[in-house]
Amino acid sequence: MKTMTRRLGLQIMAGAAAAPAAASTIPLANPDAELIELGRRFVEISRLRDAASDESLRLVEIGADNAEAEDAFEDAMDQLREIFARMITLRPTTMEGMRAIASVVCHFEWDGDVEYAEGCVEGAALAVLVAGLLDKPLPADWPPYWA
Repeated sequence: MKTMTRRLGLQIMAGAAAAPAAASTIPLANPDAELIELGRRFVEISRLRDAASDESLRLVEIGADNAEAEDAFEDAMDQLREIFARMITLRPTTMEGMRAIASVVCHFEWDGDVEYAEGCVEGAALAVLVAGLLDKPLPADWPPYWA
């Protein structure tokens, strides 16, 4: 049995201090990984939804049958609703998780551009948060006249 000396104590403390540093070099899974992946899928499907909507409008304009494009749009909307329902049960704990939620707002509610409802304090506050999290510009007429 070794007698605890100052030198031995310092060596033990140095080893204990080094252990967490070594452990931190191992990449840990992001606690918001599911939320981030859902957000990525949401944006991907929202682009498909937009393309189906554009195609449906194009077909209507030329007088063609747009049933297939409408079905694709509705299918995408069903998927978006399902993903959104799961996302709002998860509470973001990282900036990446918050960005995933902000991205959903931007792509589902605002079609990719930061917007706000005229005269709506909550909408303006949300617009600032989404713009900040996604590094997107605020609307051209910012700030609102009432602010």
